[in-house]
Amino acid sequence: MEQRIPIDYIDTAKFVCPECLREKIMQLSQYTITRKNTKIKCKCRCGFSYPVVLTKNMEITQETQLLGTFISRGEAKLRGKMIIKKLNSKGLMLKTNIEQSFLPGLKVFLEFVLDDAKQSIVKKEVVVKAKKGKYLSAEFTSQEHNDNLGPYLSFNKLYV
Repeated sequence: MEQRIPIDYIDTAKFVCPECLREKIMQLSQYTITRKNTKIKCKCRCGFSYPVVLTKNMEITQETQLLGTFISRGEAKLRGKMIIKKLNSKGLMLKTNIEQSFLPGLKVFLEFVLDDAKQSIVKKEVVVKAKKGKYLSAEFTSQEHNDNLGPYLSFNKLYV
């Protein structure tokens, strides 16, 4: 029996091994998934292989090209330039300029410029959800967008 796994709004999918119940969240942005349903075969670290159907909601994908920088706090001092590829009210998917060693759960501070008329600067804190190569999916630590991001999300219909 194949599992149906949805790809969420920031190109991540949560895989669960039916044998050992180990969970893994994967970032899928570097793969071009053009069909609504894509069949793949997964192999868990326990050695069990199982079929999966990745389902993608084609209507909610909104592409952006917002430039900015990131800085992590804590033990891992990571910083660099980025391009935000997907954005909505809950989170974002970005591509870094060089591959970084982000771990899920790491808090990162972002500063980026919106492509609105005022070229507004936005400063937000996010929590890393998944990473694959240069691509990174993250969720906002606060769902309240009282800065320039709130009107931008409303105008572009990016509230989820």
